[in-house]
Amino acid sequence: MIMHILFISQYFYPEIGAASERFTGFAVNSALAGHKVTVITGFPNYPFGREYPGYKKRLFDVEDFNGVKVIRVWLFTSGSAGVPSRLLNYLTFMFSSVMAGLIVPNVNCIVATSGPIFAGLAGCIVSTIKKVPFVFDVRDIWPERIYAGTAIQRGRAIRMLEHLELFLYRKSAAITVVTRGVKENILSKGVSSDKVSLITNGVNTTIFFPKTKDPVLAGNLGIGENKFVVIYAGTIGLLQDNDIILASAERLKDYGDILFLVIGDGAKRGEFADKVKKLQNVMLLPLVSQKELCGYINLSDVGINTNTTHPHNNMTIPVKMFPYMACRKPVVLANTGEIAELVKNYNIGRCVHPGDAEAFSNAILDFYNDRDLLKQCGENGFQLVNEKFSTDKIALHLLSVIRTAS
Repeated sequence: MIMHILFISQYFYPEIGAASERFTGFAVNSALAGHKVTVITGFPNYPFGREYPGYKKRLFDVEDFNGVKVIRVWLFTSGSAGVPSRLLNYLTFMFSSVMAGLIVPNVNCIVATSGPIFAGLAGCIVSTIKKVPFVFDVRDIWPERIYAGTAIQRGRAIRMLEHLELFLYRKSAAITVVTRGVKENILSKGVSSDKVSLITNGVNTTIFFPKTKDPVLAGNLGIGENKFVVIYAGTIGLLQDNDIILASAERLKDYGDILFLVIGDGAKRGEFADKVKKLQNVMLLPLVSQKELCGYINLSDVGINTNTTHPHNNMTIPVKMFPYMACRKPVVLANTGEIAELVKNYNIGRCVHPGDAEAFSNAILDFYNDRDLLKQCGENGFQLVNEKFSTDKIALHLLSVIRTAS
């Protein structure tokens, strides 16, 4: 049966990040499977808080993206990471997306994502008015993501959000989650296991794939042919352990051919940039497009991810590791939770406890000193991505959930 699926996500291509990559993959591959697909999203601004080049914010705009109808709606944007600015950003997107969703005709199912939770509420409202099933895609547990592991008190506002969370679980025809940890959290709140399906994050293997090093890119960056490059590509924010990268670079500074290549942005970038000035073996670059990022990863030897001990991180599998794997690079991670099991079970790299700079540095040296190990772990990750974590396979799983819910 051919369906018209309406996706609601605050983040979408060309924005870089887990939410954008997940829903872009869902939408494009659903369209490739023959379904009519509409996406309601904001004007691209994440993580800078300002519009991307080529976009001018207005009440709404419509574009075609690889066979997907994309409706971009107005939302408040700001470079500030403060609570009032973020809340305005979330709420204005919610109201705008509800208005846009109500005028999209002949929809068979609505899929909306959290976080933020308000995008999920928008999907629920539109589905109720249109009397079509609502599939709630839960990437982050809200509001626990806000206060878990912090000094924030569970005041009235938090309790209201907790009631909203449970309301959305009840109203949804199906719930999709990204990890077992998120699923277990939801089940612990009384949701039936029959309602919850695990659909992991993944990677578009037509964008990220192994290729030879680009000598022009290497030359422009001043990276010599014999450099051993350790790449971090992603958010430099509050949930990432940025200091472990700096500490490892300090520990490995006597290895003249090891270079840390950091590509990203986020709330902590300015602070990180100030500290990087003291290190000669760290190169910091701004965010680049996904297509460009493939070239940077293929210049590298090892891909890294570093998280804090925030409880939320225990329930995540960092999406940035999948492009590394798709480019046949081993991973070195400072993470806990099920990602550690994945790394160990499939021998795709090394995973150490967050904050352990010595273990993290030694893990990098494992690959620096053993190039056969580097190739084997890289190949293992490449095979795993193509078997389980490519966006086309993940989208087919989502379509089966939608059919059942409808």
